[in-house]
Parts: sequence; structure tokens; C-alpha cells
Amino acid sequence: MNKLIPTIALIVSSILITSCGSLPTDTVNETTSNTVETIQTESKQETATTSNETTPSQVDTRIKQKTTEAGNRNSSNNPTQAVANNQLKVGTVKELVTGDIICYATIVDEQGKEHRVGASFEICAESEKYLNQKVRLSYEIASLNDCESIEPCGKSREESIISQMEILGEKTPTKPQASNSSTYSNGKWTITIGNSDSWSGVNNTGNVTYKGCDAQGKCINLTGGKVSCRRGECVMGWVNGDYRYIWSQVIIEDGNGPSTLIVKQGDKEILNATGFKLVPSS
Repeated sequence: MNKLIPTIALIVSSILITSCGSLPTDTVNETTSNTVETIQTESKQETATTSNETTPSQVDTRIKQKTTEAGNRNSSNNPTQAVANNQLKVGTVKELVTGDIICYATIVDEQGKEHRVGASFEICAESEKYLNQKVRLSYEIASLNDCESIEPCGKSREESIISQMEILGEKTPTKPQASNSSTYSNGKWTITIGNSDSWSGVNNTGNVTYKGCDAQGKCINLTGGKVSCRRGECVMGWVNGDYRYIWSQVIIEDGNGPSTLIVKQGDKEILNATGFKLVPSS
């Protein structure tokens, strides 16, 4: 009996060892197949990741697109720039008419379309020079009276108007000179009064222009000035927002009477300049 027990244990151990050492063929094939599928899946994922990476040329293209979009947004948010881009540059002058607060120019573009554009009074004053001429146009921002009538009301608006017409074919641009304009200086301030012919002689009428410059060359241009003359003195006035510019001159035969420039902000006088002398025209 004692010899039988070890013999039986040896037989059972041999059977277990044989069973573990010989796995079925199907099990081995299934394990190998799963391993191959896993490797293929990982390979596809790596390929997809690589294809999604951005190349340097694609980066450059995207930067250019963003820059263009930003430029377009900046242009649309800048009204002044938008207006400048849409202004007529070249055309033929069909008509120039002096209005209450501005000169009105009718310009025909190269496609035959008419454009009604505001211009300085100096251009209207030389209408014979520009009518029916093909010109190149330059613009400036001017302060205009913004009232329901020609009477000063203390309101003004800024508007882009034609400041210069260059007749094509001429070598250099010609800056129109104001009709019956006069320039005065006291060494600190230089004042040019233009378009005086617009005054009919009736008090508080006219479309007189004003250009005032300081010693550093900083200037302001105003239009729509009214004229009143009484008691041996003529007074011209312009309104620019909260500011009023008043030019007064004593009437004498040679037209060079003592002159005074007064500038007021509201009811406060901020400038009172005298000692002006007429500057001889060149």
C-alpha cells in the first residue's frame, strides 16, 4: 500500500505536465491574430496623427489669410480710410456752383457717370480755368457750418472736400488762389481772408474763407464766414464747433486799416491779437 501511493502521484503529475505543455492550435492562432490587429490599429492611428500635422507651407498660408482678414476689419472700422478709398481721383469738370456753405462741383468720371462733390470756394472762384478740363483731384477735411439756414447757429461738421485740381497735362499741380484774397501777419499769426467777393454788401451774408497759421506753421481752414460792416468797421465771423473766430478791420481808403483777431471758446476769449500788416502778394 505504501508503494502504491507514490506511483499514483507520479502518474497524475505526468498527465498535468503533458496537458499544460500542449495548448490547442486554435488558441495559439487566436492570440497571434489579436496581436497583429493591435499592431495594425496602432499603425493607423500613428498615420492619422501624422497626416493631421501642419506643414510649414500651410502655416504660411494661414498667416497670410489672418493678415488679410485683419486688414479688412481695420479698413471697415476706419470710416475716414473707407471714405478716402472711395473718393473720385480723376474726372472732367462739368459744373462749378457756389453754394451757401460750400462750392459744389459736378465731375464726370471716365465711365461717363456724374459725381456731385463739395469743393473749396477758391475752386469755384476760378471756375473758368477748370470747366471742361480733365483734372486730378486732391482732398482735405474742412469744417463747415451745419445750420438749417445761412445764419450762424454755433454748429459745424467736418467734411472731405476737393482742395486742389490738377489739370492733367500740366507739369505741376496748381493750387487755386482765392478771389480777392488778402494775407495779414503780425509776426506770430498769419491770416488769409479769401473769397471776399462772395459778400453782396448786405450785412451778415457772404461765404468768406479763413486760413490762420501760427509761427510753427500749424494752420486751420474755415469756410462760410459772414460779413457785417457798420460804424467804419467790417467784422467777419466763422464758427468751428465751440470756437468762434472774429476778424475785425477799420475801414480806410487803402484797405489796410488796423485789424484784430479774436478767438472765443464759448463765452471765454482765448486770443486777442493785433498789429497785423498786409503782406504784399508775390
